[in-house]
Amino acid sequence: MLFATAVWMAMSAFLPQAAPRGVPVVVVARDLVAGHVLTADDLAVADWPVDLSPAGAVADPATLVGRALGAGMSRGEPLTPARVRGPGLLTGAQDRLVAAHVRLADPAMAAMATSGDHVDLISPAGKIVAADVVVLAVDSLSAGGGAWSTTPGSEAPGGVIVAVADDAAVRLATIDPSGLSDSTFSLVVRTPGT
Repeated sequence: MLFATAVWMAMSAFLPQAAPRGVPVVVVARDLVAGHVLTADDLAVADWPVDLSPAGAVADPATLVGRALGAGMSRGEPLTPARVRGPGLLTGAQDRLVAAHVRLADPAMAAMATSGDHVDLISPAGKIVAADVVVLAVDSLSAGGGAWSTTPGSEAPGGVIVAVADDAAVRLATIDPSGLSDSTFSLVVRTPGT
């Protein structure tokens, strides 16, 4: 009997073992750019180990369909409220900051910025309106051909969403007190720590 038990234990080491079950986490099914509006085909559900599941992980893909990404994502990355546009963009930000969309004079400026960059925003008059603000999201590229249009007036300039204090948001919104023009800004990316 003891011999049979020893043989069974040795053999069971070679038998397939049931994989431990994790928790369901919604992940992106393919690489996606910032600003992309999520569809059911963009999302998948994966089992994640409980200890590695990100805080705020979403289990039901239907809750994310129709939401826009705040930053580009790679296939397999988990989605959390901080990754989609909306109140989640300010997750982890300092108190009293708001998310403000800023139109840029040249769409190529948006292409050089990524989420997390620190930037200065400069008015058409050449004055710094907001200094050392964090980029939360970048507008996606033109839907037409995957690149910015070079034809003047063919589409509105691109932009960025930045985290700014209330007073800076007011300055950005009222840069043209006449209200007669759609103000755009220049963007300067700062080196980290400056």
